[in-house]
Amino acid sequence: MSEIPTQQSLAALLEALDQVPSISPLEHSTPLGNAVFVGSGDSLASGLIAHNFGHRSMSSGDITWTGQLPARADTIVGISHSGTSGATVKALRKAREQGLRTIAITSNPDSPIAEAADAVQIVPTLHVTEAVPSAGHIMLGLGVAAVCGADVSNGQREVAKVLSELEAAIPSVAARFGGTAPAGISVLTLPDLRSAGDFWTLKLIEATGVVARVVPLEESGHVDYFIGPQNQLTIQLLGGVGRARHERLQTALSANGQNVVPVDFMSLAPSSGAVSSISLDIAVASFGAFAAHQAALTWGRPPFRGGAVNMDASHIKLSE
Repeated sequence: MSEIPTQQSLAALLEALDQVPSISPLEHSTPLGNAVFVGSGDSLASGLIAHNFGHRSMSSGDITWTGQLPARADTIVGISHSGTSGATVKALRKAREQGLRTIAITSNPDSPIAEAADAVQIVPTLHVTEAVPSAGHIMLGLGVAAVCGADVSNGQREVAKVLSELEAAIPSVAARFGGTAPAGISVLTLPDLRSAGDFWTLKLIEATGVVARVVPLEESGHVDYFIGPQNQLTIQLLGGVGRARHERLQTALSANGQNVVPVDFMSLAPSSGAVSSISLDIAVASFGAFAAHQAALTWGRPPFRGGAVNMDASHIKLSE
């Protein structure tokens, strides 16, 4: 069982972002058509960024374990930092067998996922030690945007700029989560931060072992209102839209006994309005890993259950 790091250093991540080269876009790329981005876990959260460009995303297992390709898809884009996530590799192989164009987004050009793809978008690796990982998501998220045709040549610097402004807020944001672990956590978002919200839930689960879910903002008003009487933490991720609706829901859910914590990134990071929406989404996602780690320390729930979880990940790797 591998040892779990105990430190989470934003300074180290910022240094790595300063040193990493920019992502080089695919050469001789052709239009994606109707593209579906597939991945699992952190990679699927990265794939949600494709929604900003009119594409779809889904769990790679939805293809691999049903044998069915998504309707009206022209291109399947598989996302895996290591390039060895079993369901994603098999989904790309299935798509290729059926004559669809395939693209891989990975840091490993010699990996099985790269072999299964017609084109490979390489993303650099951020060399940093993390307790609750977010470095891979940063580069994969920028890779997704690059495949969608966005100029991400300044992406890692924009992400670093927002994160550097958010660093001082880590302890105060986590402190608002409360001194003891809740029974459950809801993360509320609008589409501008939906990928970030999905990533927050993954990091909160990894770091604290508490069940968490991402919820479209309006759906919280229709469902979360009934959660209780157990202790429920509701985190609102506020970007540049929907502020009035966030505030109204905060009042309603708080009155029903929930601990509602709005996190306003326009106020916490003044540069948020000056960077691309994709860079902001990715920076907010990474910030969630640091907030989750701080919450785990406060609640006395060390990441990955303090090493009790088998971290060899053999159950998700390619089996052959």
